[in-house]
Amino acid sequence: MSKQKPPPTSIAVPGMTWSFTLPDRLKIAIADAVTVFSHIDCMLIESVWALEQPDLKRKKQIAKEHAHENIKFIRSIVEDHMKLDVSAMWDALAELRQERNLIAHGTWSVRFGGDMPGETATPPEGIPMVLWHSKMLESDDFVTAESFDYWRFEKFMKRGRHLLNTFQQFKTMCEKAVEEQKRSGST
Repeated sequence: MSKQKPPPTSIAVPGMTWSFTLPDRLKIAIADAVTVFSHIDCMLIESVWALEQPDLKRKKQIAKEHAHENIKFIRSIVEDHMKLDVSAMWDALAELRQERNLIAHGTWSVRFGGDMPGETATPPEGIPMVLWHSKMLESDDFVTAESFDYWRFEKFMKRGRHLLNTFQQFKTMCEKAVEEQKRSGST
């Protein structure tokens, strides 16, 4: 029988405990983040519909596309046809998508206590920690978890709402342009 290796010191902090019972505040923050990003994805799909004016069969195809395909299509319209450089928006969307993937696909826990350097007091509900194996597997012996405090959720929501508003406006602009084109008899 082989002797089990001790855990890395990063998780063997005296007095530190873990809970997989999540506080309501954390559950709501996770749900809000996933929901706002789902609305962004929805706006992207509906923007492609507005631009293409597809039949039902094609609408279903567009809806089933990977999000990056719809983004690529819309980006080409914005950059190639509208001649707009909004690379900061695309970068923000890519960063938000990575955060959303961590939030939605990660395994959540809460850390209580411990004598971490610079730590003065532990919040009553603990510090949210997230583990996403495909991102955080660093060794044959262990994976790491990442602190994801509530300020990160607030930042995510602020950026998410801003991008959602931007894509809602883009969709509305596309719908108006298509209607105007139909009224004028242009193709």
